[in-house]
Amino acid sequence: MTLQSPQPPDQSREAAEAGLRLLAGLGRVRTETLLPAAPEDLRLADPVQMYTVAPTGPLSDARAVSWRYLVRHGSEPVALAETVRDASGEHVFSQLNYGPFVAGTAAALDAAGDRSGDAEVRLLHVPAVHLIAVWLHAESADTLIPAAPAPSGVEAGRPYPASQLLALVAQFSPPTLTSDDDRGGG
Repeated sequence: MTLQSPQPPDQSREAAEAGLRLLAGLGRVRTETLLPAAPEDLRLADPVQMYTVAPTGPLSDARAVSWRYLVRHGSEPVALAETVRDASGEHVFSQLNYGPFVAGTAAALDAAGDRSGDAEVRLLHVPAVHLIAVWLHAESADTLIPAAPAPSGVEAGRPYPASQLLALVAQFSPPTLTSDDDRGGG
């Protein structure tokens, strides 16, 4: 597959590098994979723009919310660094994630590279159902490859037509509460 990955703005990459170096240099990163790494041994790789959508919304409603980078120590993915835009529109460091989505995102990106055809690589986040997927956006069709850990009933690393996966996760979606809903507490 010819994967096109838009390059992040320089300001985003600089913010991610600065945040990573600061946290690693202060010893604030305390994971088994990051402890042995000196800050200068960590590098950003595989920048991907992250989009978010409601589980019942169409993919056309997805909106760009951040840039994510795999953080590598040698060839191993050890974390995810993220930048967002602040109120003034500047790219700022948001978070360093070293949880289970690190390996899952790396594996889903690898699975995407095994596909044939042309597509732009994105990440899709469906927060309400805890789904992150590599989104292969193409004119002909969109494909989603869920990252592990995937919601129950969704196979991580398996390519799904976007409409099929979104229909599946819509079934897991919690009901939307309205202001006149009397089921809430308080």
